Amino acid sequence: MATATQGPEVRRVDTVPEGRTRLGGERPELLLAGITPLVAGLAGLIVLEGVADRPELDQPPAVILSYFQEQDTVILGSFLLMLAALSFLWFAGSLRAVLRRMEDGDGHLSGIAFGGAVAAAVLMLAWPAANLFGALVADQLTAAQAQTFYFFGDVFLYPAAMAAAVFVGATALVALRALPRWTTWPSLALALWLLIPPIGQGVDAPENPAPWTGLAVLPFVLLWVALVAVVFARRER
Repeated sequence: MATATQGPEVRRVDTVPEGRTRLGGERPELLLAGITPLVAGLAGLIVLEGVADRPELDQPPAVILSYFQEQDTVILGSFLLMLAALSFLWFAGSLRAVLRRMEDGDGHLSGIAFGGAVAAAVLMLAWPAANLFGALVADQLTAAQAQTFYFFGDVFLYPAAMAAAVFVGATALVALRALPRWTTWPSLALALWLLIPPIGQGVDAPENPAPWTGLAVLPFVLLWVALVAVVFARRER
């Protein structure tokens, strides 16, 4: 009587195509860290621009001093902007791990992207920090000193835009092979736009940056971060 023989055991190997990566448990972290900068940044701007009525740079020093004297409001708005910068840095760390798995070779582009994000986050922290300190010592400031603090904070926006360009551009280059073209090519365009110098700016810049400069699109970096977080979290594994 013939007996059936069992063939060799075949094990199923779950593979991931080249250029793709599994997010797994990192997905909630990436989403949260990517959306928080946008939410906190918008909340901070609403508090400073709306509630505290943040003045233009060409306003008299006395007006700027009265703005700092709205201490609790200015401190709250500045704190929210600093929280946005810190969550932006957290997102950059989470994204670095994903980009490194997507990148071949020595992973230099993912490292460049993270370095640009760290520089941008530090400068984004310094921008509201000057306003926060001005509010803390508002009772001891003269009008001229208040104007100096106010001007000093906005200086950090220029290099922040350039550092963000490195982060956005390097991220887009890594993602060219794994993400849809509608996300990567606009990202490269945004990176180039962020590098345009503030030529032709008036005395009220960067409060009202000219639309052709990098400062005009700097706020859109937070929106880009949220979109990138959603795209990476939702893409097929």
